[in-house]
Amino acid sequence: MTRNTFSMISAAAIAVGAACASSAHADQWCLNYDGYGSHRVMGLNYDASKSWDSVTRTSFSGIKVGEHKFNAYGGSISTFCVQVFEGLTVGNTICFDVVEVKDVPEGPPAPGPMGTIAATLVQDLYARYYQYVTDGSLTAAERDMRCAAFGVAIYELSHENFTAADATGAAAQASLVNGAFQADSNDPRTGASDAFNLATSMLASLGSGGFRSLGNNLLGLTNPKFQDQLVVVPVPAALGLAAVGLVGVRALRRRVKA
Repeated sequence: MTRNTFSMISAAAIAVGAACASSAHADQWCLNYDGYGSHRVMGLNYDASKSWDSVTRTSFSGIKVGEHKFNAYGGSISTFCVQVFEGLTVGNTICFDVVEVKDVPEGPPAPGPMGTIAATLVQDLYARYYQYVTDGSLTAAERDMRCAAFGVAIYELSHENFTAADATGAAAQASLVNGAFQADSNDPRTGASDAFNLATSMLASLGSGGFRSLGNNLLGLTNPKFQDQLVVVPVPAALGLAAVGLVGVRALRRRVKA
């Protein structure tokens, strides 16, 4: 969401977001997918069998990385993908389970849930940089680059095979040039090298001065057939009201899982 979107969100929606997070296992959001927002195509490579310190690879696939846009009841929702090997189709309505950050991405396919240590790093990344990358005052090119960098950093944190026993150790293992997940440092596509360098800087800063967190304002969205997402709440007010059953019960319904 841009800053302008945030300024339009009501206090009621903030309360709803916190309530959703506290009982995330019982919530489902059905959202209409509009397609990519700000993004770049970048060279990426993921091999789940590789260790966090495996050598740099030379083969990369060009993949769109950055912001995704959804809508429900006139409200626009921005998310970032946390799963390389599944996709989304523009125009589809997708029902996501709302979960804690540590429980995304859902597997299979690999890598499966990131766990508590990686979630600590993702929380820190969001707390430091989410407003920076989604700043509505940026030029389109600059926002594309920042959102791509942010998305690549999320992929590294959620897909890397960290072996460290804590978040500080895992932050030291995070790298885009080696490991299970890698990005092409020599990608000639427009803005790709800048996004790579910015993502590298973001990862290097994690844990500096302590780990930060958005807490219950950062949620995971999972679906077994579609790309899992991360979303910052509060959500737009219209969707927030749906969450408490005042409107649109089909779009956001409570359920109890077995």
